[in-house]
Amino acid sequence: MEEKKVVLSSEHVSQFFPIKNGFGQVVNYVKAVDGVTLELHEGETYGLVGETGCGKSTLGRTLIRLLEPTEGNVVLNGEDISHLSEKEMRKYRKEVQMVFQDPYTSLNPRQKVGDILMEVLEIHGVKDKDERMEIAMKMLAKVGLRPEHFYRYPHEFSGGQRQRVGLARALILNPKVIICDEPVSALDVSIQAQIINLLQDLQKEDKLSYLFIAHDMSVVKYISDRIGVMYLGHLMEEAETEELFSNTLHPYAQALLSAVPNANPHEEKQRIVLEGDLPSPINPPTGCVFHTRCPYAKAICSEKIPVLKSVNEKHKVACLLYDKDLNPDAE
Repeated sequence: MEEKKVVLSSEHVSQFFPIKNGFGQVVNYVKAVDGVTLELHEGETYGLVGETGCGKSTLGRTLIRLLEPTEGNVVLNGEDISHLSEKEMRKYRKEVQMVFQDPYTSLNPRQKVGDILMEVLEIHGVKDKDERMEIAMKMLAKVGLRPEHFYRYPHEFSGGQRQRVGLARALILNPKVIICDEPVSALDVSIQAQIINLLQDLQKEDKLSYLFIAHDMSVVKYISDRIGVMYLGHLMEEAETEELFSNTLHPYAQALLSAVPNANPHEEKQRIVLEGDLPSPINPPTGCVFHTRCPYAKAICSEKIPVLKSVNEKHKVACLLYDKDLNPDAE
């Protein structure tokens, strides 16, 4: 099997936000992302899922350097970009772009759509106004919008149309990697399908790689080649899509997938309800961060931190139930 090129990766990336007291002194940290390692391959869609507050959006923003990583490295096309200055980052901005969850708040309401797109080109060196306008018009057509949309303001569009504008802005520099931060969660179901199909068509046409962040497992299953499951800032399980859904290993991933509605109303499905509340990322549990809610937790789970390890060539899991090095009783 030919090994796919890695276009974007994180190496033990952490993102901690300082908590300060009334005197401005740092007293603790919110550990939003804690030591995550993942790889995005050329031409694939990697789905990143988890409940609200697990750190998936923070990880996406850290990978694109909208947030500076507290620890670890971000590697883009073999180059470590995690410690570059903003000036040095300029040439890499063309390679990786982001589509945000709320298309309205991510667009300047005082600018016409054409000006929003042309501004990106001007910043990155396209000085001729006619050339910028021509490129912008072609990009609007590429995402399914008409020439007259060039002269409208963001508030004049529907939610689906605004997300197409967001896509056009992300694509106008011809990037190879796009981080999609819940790009369809704010849209109606019928519009979701249109945007997802557009993303897939653009991927085939331009050989794009997507990091697709979402909480809707049915959408992630449809669009993703591989899926990573996050919990409290940690990557708990990673597998090819069909492998994850047919052979879910981590207890948290099992609970997450059990909440997906069954397409067959006559087929019963057992729902796994986790007990307890989500722990605080300020003071996460010792050992495995999931052990306080895990139905299979043992004493060792509160002491040892599991590492994401391969169980087969398509599947990795961070769970002591499957780690023979740390747990002699592992399966």
